[in-house]
Amino acid sequence: MAVTLHRAPVAEIPPLTLYRLLWLRVSVFVVEQDAAYPEIDGRDIEPGAELMWAQDPSGAVLATLRLLREEKNTRIGRVATLSSARGRGLAADLMRAALEVLDREAPGIPTLLDAQAHLADWYGRFGFVVSGEPFAEDGIPHVPMRRTRLTTERLVLREWVDAVDDRAFLFDLYRRAEVRRYIGDGRVMTDAAEVDELLARWTARADGVLGVRAVTTSEGERLGAVLLKPIPWSAGVGGGRPEDVEIGWHFHPDAWGSGVASEAAAAVLALAHESGLRRIVAVTHPENTASQAVTRRIGMLPAGETGDYYDTTCALFVSERPS
Repeated sequence: MAVTLHRAPVAEIPPLTLYRLLWLRVSVFVVEQDAAYPEIDGRDIEPGAELMWAQDPSGAVLATLRLLREEKNTRIGRVATLSSARGRGLAADLMRAALEVLDREAPGIPTLLDAQAHLADWYGRFGFVVSGEPFAEDGIPHVPMRRTRLTTERLVLREWVDAVDDRAFLFDLYRRAEVRRYIGDGRVMTDAAEVDELLARWTARADGVLGVRAVTTSEGERLGAVLLKPIPWSAGVGGGRPEDVEIGWHFHPDAWGSGVASEAAAAVLALAHESGLRRIVAVTHPENTASQAVTRRIGMLPAGETGDYYDTTCALFVSERPS
């Protein structure tokens, strides 16, 4: 029996279909899961909200989910499948369709969801990673999850995953003296367990488009990282002002000289400005001419040397959003 996928805001869904869709959600989230909570929560009619559903030729709604557009990100929720239709991959079909929509219409903007804890691995198949501490909602264990995807001609920028391949790459990257030479105090990683602290720190920095993205080829080969994050003031400098936002990049030596750092950084810089961030800075060690060349290639302007950040002297580059 052919099943079709649909997408529409509430106001454009035929009344009978909407009734069936909401009945499905209540049946799963309230009745089946024995959770007395306001399933019809008002968010279905927010600006930009849409519902997606799978429907058979008889008009029965077999599975559904909800797309929300929030201030800093998009969100997927209310993922439910009719009990008699489970095991057919309908929820996965809807997830793939939803992510195709978001990747096309909001490229690079994070997508968040609150997953029931036992489904975290299932959501992980679609690129979601756990992004915070577990919590309980209506007595059911949940974990927050996040996904980002930004593509260029040659590259994919995505979340770092707490898995063997990503962890091995990061340890190999940061154990190299030539990579660490101009980063902080230059100390290299000596223990693979240090990757745990690194990933935890990066996860904590994720906020809207801010975060640290893995850079891979379109075939999945890992190349490096691009950072977009608040930059700490030097002691006595900030005076209560909000932190500036810094862009940076760390690439494996095997990727040097191929232009991938410039390609990835340019994409993230454009995303930052498109998302409303007015001023982006990059700071490099005064002797790091290779990184300074990247800043110029992506259109950042040199602003001399500064001691405003990291309690050290850096070469400063600035990008202001066009008015």
